[in-house]
Amino acid sequence: MTTSIQKFRIYLKFPLLKELNLAKAGETDLLFLKIEIFKEFDFCSRYKIQIVPLMKFNRSILIKTFDLSTLMSTKIMAILNRKWEKTDKDGKTLIRVKGRDYFDLMWYFSKNITPNFFCIKGIKAKEELKEKLKSLIEGVDLRSIYIDLEQFIEDEKFVKNLSKNIREILMASLNNSL
Repeated sequence: MTTSIQKFRIYLKFPLLKELNLAKAGETDLLFLKIEIFKEFDFCSRYKIQIVPLMKFNRSILIKTFDLSTLMSTKIMAILNRKWEKTDKDGKTLIRVKGRDYFDLMWYFSKNITPNFFCIKGIKAKEELKEKLKSLIEGVDLRSIYIDLEQFIEDEKFVKNLSKNIREILMASLNNSL
């Protein structure tokens, strides 16, 4: 394993993908893990910490993490507040949003997780959150969703179909979940 540290990020590289039959010849053997550490979690006063055992491929680790409701809230905070874009070498904007944020939100909805409302800064009520998310979902750039997700999901046809339909999927989930 190798590590590198940048400000509040730690990058870990584990040489185990071939051992786990997750990489083919010519592909990297490294599993990359990025950990972001924030000393001040001041926007949330009520949350739970849990210890989750992870046992896969004859390996095990205990992970200390927020509960899923709080993690969902941090994802919602990212969607509501993240100012990010990816540009090419000439400064032309290629991606306006992180598609993975919306993909993750879809995952939380699919698991029927309710966000920890104590951890969503600036939101007073469920209906206010619903309206803000609806507005962002309606205006999300579908091309950005596609370009961001294609690097993480191998099935290109799935990524194309998902990026075309993610608004509809998220709106239905939002209406059913919140």
